[in-house]
Amino acid sequence: MTKQTLSFQAETKELLDLMIHSLYSHREIFLRELVSNASDAIEKLKFESLTDSKLVANTSAFEIRLTPDADAHTLTISDNGIGMSRDEVVENIGTIAHSGTKSFVKMKTELKDHPEMIGQFGVGFYSAFMVADRVTLHTQKAGTTEGTIWESDASGSYTLENAPRPQGHGTTVTLHLKPKGEASADATDSAETGDSQTNQDFTDNWTLKSIVKKYSDFVAFPIKMKTTRDVEKEDKTTETVIEDEVLNSQKALWLRSPAEVTSEEHADFFRHLSREWGEPAKTIHFKAEGTIEFTSVLYIPAQKSFNYDNQDRNSTLSLYIKRVFIMDDCENLLPAYLRFVRGMVDSSDLSLNVSREILQKDIQITRIRKSLVGKVLNALKDMMASDRPGYEKFWANFGATLKEGIPLEPTSVEKIQDLLLFQSTATDQQTSLREYVDRMKPGQKGIYYVTGESLSQIKNSPYLERLRAKGYEVLLLTDRVDAWVTTGLNKYADKPLQSITSDNLELSSEDEKKAEDEIRKEAESKYKSLIENMQAALKEKVSEIKVSERLTESPVCLVSSGASSAHLERMMESMGQAIPKSKRVLEINPHHPLFERMLKAPQLKQGEWAELLYQQALLNEGSKLENPVQFSKQIADLMISASQQF
Repeated sequence: MTKQTLSFQAETKELLDLMIHSLYSHREIFLRELVSNASDAIEKLKFESLTDSKLVANTSAFEIRLTPDADAHTLTISDNGIGMSRDEVVENIGTIAHSGTKSFVKMKTELKDHPEMIGQFGVGFYSAFMVADRVTLHTQKAGTTEGTIWESDASGSYTLENAPRPQGHGTTVTLHLKPKGEASADATDSAETGDSQTNQDFTDNWTLKSIVKKYSDFVAFPIKMKTTRDVEKEDKTTETVIEDEVLNSQKALWLRSPAEVTSEEHADFFRHLSREWGEPAKTIHFKAEGTIEFTSVLYIPAQKSFNYDNQDRNSTLSLYIKRVFIMDDCENLLPAYLRFVRGMVDSSDLSLNVSREILQKDIQITRIRKSLVGKVLNALKDMMASDRPGYEKFWANFGATLKEGIPLEPTSVEKIQDLLLFQSTATDQQTSLREYVDRMKPGQKGIYYVTGESLSQIKNSPYLERLRAKGYEVLLLTDRVDAWVTTGLNKYADKPLQSITSDNLELSSEDEKKAEDEIRKEAESKYKSLIENMQAALKEKVSEIKVSERLTESPVCLVSSGASSAHLERMMESMGQAIPKSKRVLEINPHHPLFERMLKAPQLKQGEWAELLYQQALLNEGSKLENPVQFSKQIADLMISASQQF
């Protein structure tokens, strides 16, 4: 048949324009896509040869070959896989099968935002036009003697002609690479983005090796390229030898039995995946079978990376499909609170022609995610039980991240809550909630905690006074996320978690409460006028002033009567997400001698001292003074007044 010219489908033409002009800075991805296509073609031949005796597959001879030609400025990628018939060429390359206008619009948008996902759309072949101004494909279906040559310059049409492929079955893709000057012109704003890929030479051996290593190192078939090396002869002269070099390791560590992989190999793979030094604290290597099949290697790092706290990414897992690298940081594989985990997932059940949007909703991804979360949390549980010192080191690095799972993922709260560790007033060691409950005093009603910016601040907090007197343990929470975390953890082992800065804190037994009620009523009666005068002076700052049952030493404290604590308000404000500040309750200690003195002072003085006490309460809880200069002046005036009595 003579050469035939056919037009591209309209959507295909638009996609080619997108490839050429909009995705230029990501152009090295083309090699990943073409190598992946070649690997799939070989896999398909291996599979079909099992049931078709006409397709004799010599598995030892399977290979993917790269042939760069600097003089002709071409790059050829060839394989000895299944190949394609003429009709298959038209169907697979001349059109975007089953796309539909609506799907194509979505695909085009996704590609602009996430060009690394080209292979996910089943249009990887077209990525060749990011680097080539003309592409020639020569293919021959296994079991036939007829070959097809397809060629296009992406101008809107392509040609087809019949010709046997000299190498027999398989496919050869030849890229007629764009001149560097033309490439630079296509790279819109490349100078502004600083993208080094715009200057890559795809006929350069080192460039090709590095791209294969990055994307296709674990492809199951050898990726070969002719290279040269100088060999010293017996007469001391050198001879240039041309030989085949295999560019990929083909060693997919995760496909081996976990028992066969050494700790040194895992350490090397951890460094390869994470691009960090050191070794993992915990390795999780498993293969899932059943409704979803995949293999995964997960690592819990022994220490934080230098920029861990400044990273925006929600995941650090790489996604492979059939051993081909698809993407870093696949955010659908693990929830954000497990973002410290490094590793990878390889699945044969996921389809390559799926968009990122569909990937988010894919039931297989949901199942993989559930399995991974369970594996990580169970591994941490085992680590906590068998290696407490090691777990405490992990907690020091990543505990604040793990705690985010309490408010973010309610379905995992029961598992996460047993992994939490806290500082406590009862011990210098970190304690778990289970250990706290086991130490609870008879009659103790809840699990008590206090939040603050530092241990030194909250260890001396006036809120602890009554609890110390009763021998009750208090958890000391100083992580920035703790005020947020406690909103999602209401109880443990049927014991309510209670903030000791809360207005409704109940510490007394029924008998104690009766006696305390009598004392409180006497104090309220005694200090009624003083409380009214203080309330008038602080009416813009506190919602109420009342007699305290929690203070034994300090004169006053502020307690929260609403949902948000002062610590949560400070934390949100520091993040630039300030919430409306609520008026709180000022509690006074009726046993403190200061109030006997205040009771005798003039009303004006009572108001001035009330202001001082309010500012003092702010300092004690770790809040900023509303007017530090005024507070300093009031203290100085008070000192002068006191000195006049000497």
